[in-house]
Amino acid sequence: AVLHDEDSDTDKVVGFICATRCIEFEQGSMHTHDSSGSLLGIHSVVVRQEYRRQGLASAMLQNYISVIKERDDGVEKVVLIAKSHLLGFYVQSGFTVTKPSDIVLGKDLWYELEMDVRLDKTRLK
Repeated sequence: AVLHDEDSDTDKVVGFICATRCIEFEQGSMHTHDSSGSLLGIHSVVVRQEYRRQGLASAMLQNYISVIKERDDGVEKVVLIAKSHLLGFYVQSGFTVTKPSDIVLGKDLWYELEMDVRLDKTRLK
């Protein structure tokens, strides 16, 4: 997300989403992009601290998912992992919690979530 600062007449990056395509969602897919993969693994949804809790992450995620659905280029599901305190945010954004993740990042437990992006194609037209 980019916001324009009227005072300085400059644009400022305040958030971004980072993802890669993969065939299977596993530890290795966090580091490798496979353009033939049917899964799109979101690695980060980031908003600068001073812009958090203003709906930017939700808006960025909704826009990102909308673009994925419109492109219709073989992505069947969007997947991600999240810590327990963020599960509500992702569920409200349309994701389903599937299981505790086998992916290990630090000592905390992560959960896998997914969204089938093939379901709503008829609503886009």
